[in-house]
Amino acid sequence: MSINFLNNIDLNKNELQNAKIHVLATAPSNPQEGQIYYNSTDSKLYFYDGSSFVDASGDIKSVTTSTSGTLAVSNTGGPNPSIATVTGAVTNGGTALATGGQIYTFVTSQIGSSNITVAGTTNEVEVTNGSSVSNGDTVTIGLPNDVTIGNNLSVTNDVTVTGDLTVNGTTTTVNSNTVTVDDPVFTLGGDTAPSSDDNKDRGIEFRYHDGSSAKLGFFGYDDSTGKFTFLTSATNTSEVFSGTIGNIDAGNIDLSGSIKSVDGSAPTDGQVLIGNTGNSDMDLATITAGEGIDVTNGAGAITIAAEDASDSNKGIVELATTAEALTGTDTAKAVTPAGLAARSFVGLIGDGSATAITVTHSLNTRDVIIQLYDASTYDTVYADVVRTTVDTATITFTTAPATNDIKVLVTKID
Repeated sequence: MSINFLNNIDLNKNELQNAKIHVLATAPSNPQEGQIYYNSTDSKLYFYDGSSFVDASGDIKSVTTSTSGTLAVSNTGGPNPSIATVTGAVTNGGTALATGGQIYTFVTSQIGSSNITVAGTTNEVEVTNGSSVSNGDTVTIGLPNDVTIGNNLSVTNDVTVTGDLTVNGTTTTVNSNTVTVDDPVFTLGGDTAPSSDDNKDRGIEFRYHDGSSAKLGFFGYDDSTGKFTFLTSATNTSEVFSGTIGNIDAGNIDLSGSIKSVDGSAPTDGQVLIGNTGNSDMDLATITAGEGIDVTNGAGAITIAAEDASDSNKGIVELATTAEALTGTDTAKAVTPAGLAARSFVGLIGDGSATAITVTHSLNTRDVIIQLYDASTYDTVYADVVRTTVDTATITFTTAPATNDIKVLVTKID
């Protein structure tokens, strides 16, 4: 029996998986527009268009064309029309489709021969195969092995230099968005070893804009300090740079040397680097002693010692034994999980015949909390509970519980 839905079902654009269309031998009565079913008699899918059921299995009923000069249609009334391409020669104003061979014949018939004149000196250009060119001929134009350029050279397209390139000039300017160099090492400061100190810095100067004005930046070797430096708002005075020391954003840093100063100050004995949220910085700080801790700061070493704990001082505590945890009177010792477990008891009771059952918890006190629950349903149950001695309790039921049917929880309270 199917389930009746009395309103629309919205799947919120989710898939309807493993679904089956309603299977009927005949069309359903009183259909609604859009209703579908699968006809098991003719094995077709139908949908109701508002007036009748329409075969949704799909087929071409008829084909017409207004381009009779291009397409020819056979059996236009269906159910299986066929379409053929009308081909013909390439003519001015023609509508028939031409084949590749027809197009090639037409194009080659329109191409004649022409003369080409190439001017240039012998060290500027070479021409092979003459100056009269006909259909199918090849003209080769190229540069000789040695090229002399007397005046300025302007090249619009790409230039490839296969050999070495030497530029002997005062200024070399490269206006490129992307520069790629295979050499893994750049050499700055000349193509030969210097014979004396020219007191100039070595590195990379770059231009940038800080949002208000154009600026210079520099990173490289500072000749006066002998250190690698990074400068912003820099000034270049005869290749000697000055400016504001820039910030560096880096990943891991491996130092083979030492940190000599922080914020311009050398560290003192016992100082460590510590985060400061006030200035979002790392600062030098000295560890100071707190309650229960003694601190001795030395050169390259910090000694931290813990004090003994007391009721007025934080420090080292001793762990209590199980017996001490069970006693619950020592104020100077800490309780372990095992000690806590010793202050409670868990057991199963019930044998199917006894209604009064003695539970021995050995907690040495009547100050205990006792709770019962059904071991199979985990429901809390209630029975008559008497704390008979400091180590036992008597649990009484109206009807004897089954074997191990009741779990008993006993917790010591101090």
